[in-house]
Amino acid sequence: MSQPPDENGRLTGLLQALRVPEPSAEFLAGARRRYRDAIEGRDRRQVLTGLGAALVGLAVVVILLGPTVEPAGLPASLARVATDLARWTTGVGVVLALVPLAIWASAALASTAAVLSLVLVARRDR
Repeated sequence: MSQPPDENGRLTGLLQALRVPEPSAEFLAGARRRYRDAIEGRDRRQVLTGLGAALVGLAVVVILLGPTVEPAGLPASLARVATDLARWTTGVGVVLALVPLAIWASAALASTAAVLSLVLVARRDR
């Protein structure tokens, strides 16, 4: 049934002693090309499998969220977020225009000094 293990390496030596012609350049080039094609095919299948799984997951999320969210709710919430963002941007612009540069400079220096003092205290405790 099964052959005993080749303990003295006799079979390996005999196989290495066999004379075989060197494979042709065409054969080697074809083997490399087939190997590259097989690897590319495997990678392509993996990518398509991942894309399919992502699309199935997205479909499941959409199906589960469909009954909970009315169709007009999403655009309405996006419009609400856009108006809030515009309102905040306008408010920041007004504050920046009304507060003098000297106050901004002193606030920046005070913030920098506070952060540096915290860093120094944290370093000293180590």
